[in-house]
Amino acid sequence: MIFNKEETRNLLGMLKSEDTENHVVAFEALKNVDFKEYTGELLVLLKYGSASMSEWKDSCPEIYKRFEGLVMDDKKLTGPKTLSLMTANKASKASVELFMESFVVDMVGFLDQVGYPTDKFEINIKIKD
Repeated sequence: MIFNKEETRNLLGMLKSEDTENHVVAFEALKNVDFKEYTGELLVLLKYGSASMSEWKDSCPEIYKRFEGLVMDDKKLTGPKTLSLMTANKASKASVELFMESFVVDMVGFLDQVGYPTDKFEINIKIKD
């Protein structure tokens, strides 16, 4: 499978879905992904998808093993930790942009939870070529 930003966004939507069949289809598509080449995309899917680590372990054991070496020391993969891992593993520009888009969505939710609902919260990031 070759990732691009839109493909990763689609897989992320499937992994966020409450429909477990979407998880099955997404994991099936991920089974033969080159972890080294697409580490950034996979970290975004791990961080912002709603699939549990046990789902990753059962559905994509090879990717889970690679995650184990990167993130299993932490109880929860935080935004800063995710971005740090993406940087250390030379993640693609598209995956960093998608990470930031997802981070903004999380930030809006956080602000709402602490009593600061927002009409608009926008950060546009376009990585230079």
